[in-house]
Amino acid sequence: MVLTYHMQDVIMAGDGYLLVIVLDVHPQLAEQESIVHNYLSACISFANIHLASNVRNTLAVIAANHLETRFLYPQDTGEKVERQKDGRLELLCQVDESIEKELRRMMMHGGKAEQTESLLSGAIGRGLLYIKRQETEDVLGKKVHARILVIKISSDTGSQYLNYINTYLTAQKISTPIDVCVVGNDCGLLQQGADISGGYYHCIQEVSELLQCLILMYQADVGTRKKLNVPPMDSVDYRAACFCHRTLVEMGNVCSNCLSVYCKAVPLCSTCNVIFQTERPLMKIVKKKK
Repeated sequence: MVLTYHMQDVIMAGDGYLLVIVLDVHPQLAEQESIVHNYLSACISFANIHLASNVRNTLAVIAANHLETRFLYPQDTGEKVERQKDGRLELLCQVDESIEKELRRMMMHGGKAEQTESLLSGAIGRGLLYIKRQETEDVLGKKVHARILVIKISSDTGSQYLNYINTYLTAQKISTPIDVCVVGNDCGLLQQGADISGGYYHCIQEVSELLQCLILMYQADVGTRKKLNVPPMDSVDYRAACFCHRTLVEMGNVCSNCLSVYCKAVPLCSTCNVIFQTERPLMKIVKKKK
């Protein structure tokens, strides 16, 4: 067997990849204590695999619940990292401890919020900003080869529709693919993001399948993926969310001024305050006599 490599792929692999993991830690996860440990262990293990596979790979982990988004790693604490004596890499130990510590802090903050679903759109936006900041801070001004991986486990609605679309278009503009791995039911909004940005979307039913799925489908970088035979994506659900009830609709009314979608006819656009013309009976035009 003869293997051939493109020079561009070799260069990209040598530079390493920045992986931004957006982790869903909605309180719904705590209701199922039997899967919490497996879920978090799979995510942390995949982060360690990414760092261990290439010495130049970098990592960022952002958690999102229904109240806030928080960087779990990296953390600029200024604390000195003690050298490990059990043979484990110091970097991997630092990742594990940072993620565990910040998750505990995040779960300590109680309170109620009107927002019921995880703020994943905000976490994706913070991930995109982090990628751009790494590019601007680079001394040589090199392009950062980065991708975002969203791991979702909670239920969803269409309340963040505009936020999602804005982040997807931004990711497409800066050539950053958004990969999505959903545990449970399909998520149409995240499916749209993967298709728009050029990432992968896959849905699994059980948390026990998460680590295997992450390694097989999301470990490869963008250059290597072109050589892999991955399962084809099903038809993408491109339904829009109405601006009145935040639910996905197949047919609705669209404002001709700002393109806001409504599930039923309304007299006034809540986005741009344009007054819609009501239906009027057709009137016969009478010609004037000369």
